[in-house]
Amino acid sequence: MVSVLLMVALQATPAVPVVSATACPVWKRELSFADSVRRHDAAAFAEHLDPDAVFSVTGKSPLHGRANIGEQWAGLVSGKAGRLDWYPDHVVAASSGDIAWSSGPALFEVADGKGGITVMLSRFSSVWRKNADGEWRVVFDSGSNPVKAGAEQVKAFEAQRARSCGAD
Repeated sequence: MVSVLLMVALQATPAVPVVSATACPVWKRELSFADSVRRHDAAAFAEHLDPDAVFSVTGKSPLHGRANIGEQWAGLVSGKAGRLDWYPDHVVAASSGDIAWSSGPALFEVADGKGGITVMLSRFSSVWRKNADGEWRVVFDSGSNPVKAGAEQVKAFEAQRARSCGAD
């Protein structure tokens, strides 16, 4: 069921989503967060995490705290455990302007143990909080189980990437 929903979501017509002016900074922050992993920048990755962050919130062993998350994600951030890329396709902010939710597709590329690469897609969901310093940081993060993806799904993932939140 998840794979069918994921495939349908990735085959939708590309469009620049329009989000509220309150949510647009979170959209940009989500892109910056993903960019920290693409650049293999552990310090920038950590800067996107709230000190009280919890990752894998729907999993059996959620990761608590910035340092622990950074340690557990070190292989992905460095690129040694594979390639991870993602982007938001939906962001909603509370009218209070200090909490928001983001979601979108994520692409994983990992070694298959046979000299090749396995490509998988999933969806992430994150809750962001605007900290006292005015910066948005991830508080909660989780994702669906990844499913194998073919060339068409990867092409759709790339085609759907909107670099703007539409409120710019």
